[in-house]
Amino acid sequence: MRTICILTLAVLLSACGGKQSQQQDAPAAKARPTTFVFPEIPEMLTDPGQRLSYLLHHYWEEFDFADTTLLATPDVAEQGFVNFIGLLPRATDADRRAAIDSLVRLSSPHPKALAYVLEQAEKYLYDPNSPMRDEDAYVALTSPYLASPAIGFADKSRLEFRIRMASMNRPGDPATDFRYIVYPKGNASSLRATPARQLLLVFYDPECEGCQETLAGLMQSELLAAKTADGSVRVLAVYTEGNAETWRRTAPSLPQTWTIAADTACAVKDTPLYDLKAMPTLYLLDADKRVVLKDTSVPALLQYWQAGE
Repeated sequence: MRTICILTLAVLLSACGGKQSQQQDAPAAKARPTTFVFPEIPEMLTDPGQRLSYLLHHYWEEFDFADTTLLATPDVAEQGFVNFIGLLPRATDADRRAAIDSLVRLSSPHPKALAYVLEQAEKYLYDPNSPMRDEDAYVALTSPYLASPAIGFADKSRLEFRIRMASMNRPGDPATDFRYIVYPKGNASSLRATPARQLLLVFYDPECEGCQETLAGLMQSELLAAKTADGSVRVLAVYTEGNAETWRRTAPSLPQTWTIAADTACAVKDTPLYDLKAMPTLYLLDADKRVVLKDTSVPALLQYWQAGE
């Protein structure tokens, strides 16, 4: 993953930055840039908010979306994109929409550039391993491209699916209900019928390497153990892969204070009801089964509890 050029952006948003050095030193004949070229912010704009607004409105105007060599130069295209999405959370809603509209308008006429933007959006905003992951930003940035005639049927279907997945079970939404059976007796229940002051929903596959590490982190957490013991949190671990033999063989390795369940119909994964980009997938729900934390991590979960909720 690339990092945001904080220093560069700070200079751009300050009132005394003047003209950018890369523009001051530019030769008479226009050469292909080796770093992303930011728009020159008028010196009369002295307020940081005004400078940010101007920067976002004009951010992509110096970038040649028709030049595929720029797309293949990480210090130009990729770093420019990373800086761009790093600025969006600091902007007003109106400026954010204008900035995204500008990117869509300028890139859409160029199929390779359009595909590149969507790839970068997936890499940085949708991928579960990205530290910049932000599904709301992903939906906002990619949705306008659905109207582009340059997107083929397969790519459009794939993008529609990702947007639909990112839009499901968002914080504040009621979590999608599903049925499950409980180890060891196999009695049936459902998410909606599971009483809890807070419910930690863990979708897992005991045969995946990532699951072992995350499950171990949960089982070793003294904070989670204490919350489970005092009844403030209930853990519902749901096996999603449909192999009853594997589930029953591995279920005893999980804490028996948890509710160890299996989605025997594979509805969660196959419908799909939840976006299982990577296993395990953790959700924290409130007493009304509304999503508090979506697709969270063990450190983020513990930090939320330690902050006093």
